[in-house]
Amino acid sequence: MALDDRKPPLRLPRRSQPPLRYFVYVSDNKLDMLYEQIDPALRRRINTEAKVDLKLASLTIKQADSPQATRMAKLRLVEHYIDTHHEVGTVQAPGQNYFRGSMPMQWGWLRIMNYRIDPVTVGNETRSTVPSTAFFKGRQGSDLVILAGSQHHVLGARPTEERGLFAFSSTPSIMAVIGEHISSLTELDEYWRTEERNRHSHYRTRVEAHEHGLEEAAAVRLSGPAQHLEFLAVPLLEGTVPVWGPGQDEPVHAILATPIYVAQVGPSNS
Repeated sequence: MALDDRKPPLRLPRRSQPPLRYFVYVSDNKLDMLYEQIDPALRRRINTEAKVDLKLASLTIKQADSPQATRMAKLRLVEHYIDTHHEVGTVQAPGQNYFRGSMPMQWGWLRIMNYRIDPVTVGNETRSTVPSTAFFKGRQGSDLVILAGSQHHVLGARPTEERGLFAFSSTPSIMAVIGEHISSLTELDEYWRTEERNRHSHYRTRVEAHEHGLEEAAAVRLSGPAQHLEFLAVPLLEGTVPVWGPGQDEPVHAILATPIYVAQVGPSNS
């Protein structure tokens, strides 16, 4: 038989696999909390649909022998449940429960510099810890997204339990960190003092207070290059705020949210 007459080898169809993602941030606390609220019958159904290892997913992440495997199993199950049983919003219309997005974002740490806690003794060493918030900020056109959550949930920056790093992911804690960060910047401090005088140092409505919190968050500036990130997050505040800057007072649609996960967008899933 001539070489040209040979049939190409039979290729079996590839099984559908979820895309590989390089996670930057995964909130273990949110995953544990949401997982426990899913009906066991639904968990078993998701196990069949999404091929999630329920034995791994059922473990508490802190107590698991393989925390990373448990974290990923639980994330796949919770994410599948949210996508199937909830209306997931977008950056333009985040809704009330969950929303997704993908955009270039800068990120870094915000710390409460004047926050004091008792030192923690590890062996013969005494350490003083400062609560810190992971802060992500990105803009697409007239939409500004700000994500904030505890530094404890940044993969690769997780401290040991003995170091006692506090988890600051609630809305009041996030706003306290943002406010402390703003007050430490001289050029922004004068700006906010002027704003407070214009507002007579109080807010007449809850909406005004929320808008002010968004303005503070929008005023935070981060250094370093932007990375293209994707996220699934819980919206906390939403409104129209000015973007402050030299000679700049442009209104944008802003969202302050706390993420369930943040991941880098690679060439295969961008």
